[in-house]
Amino acid sequence: MRLLLAAALALAAIPPLASAQPDDSLTVSDIRCVIVAGTLAQSDDQSLKNLGTASLLYFWGRLEGRGATANAAARIIDEAHKMTADDVKAQAKTCGDMVTAAGQSLQDIGDTLSKQTGANPAPAPPN
Repeated sequence: MRLLLAAALALAAIPPLASAQPDDSLTVSDIRCVIVAGTLAQSDDQSLKNLGTASLLYFWGRLEGRGATANAAARIIDEAHKMTADDVKAQAKTCGDMVTAAGQSLQDIGDTLSKQTGANPAPAPPN
């Protein structure tokens, strides 16, 4: 949690791209996903750490894209204090579904581009 709070404070120093907008359910959900992702990013498991870091960047980008980063540290801390363990578990599913859908959208775009340009997709890296 210390890393998450430190990240929130560092991110709060970044000026918002637009003026703050009222908290709506989408913004609150993204803030909650930042909290979940930040927790994963602190994992000792490298796979979870990587997933958390990528997800943290994804959800922060969603917030930035809407200009919803004003008072980020306070909003993240406030929301983290409100969340129960059950809230975190439910939010993790919501966040995971959103990241999966975004990844699938990118995959679909890549497949379409490959078909239209005749390019072969890059081979999967060896395990």
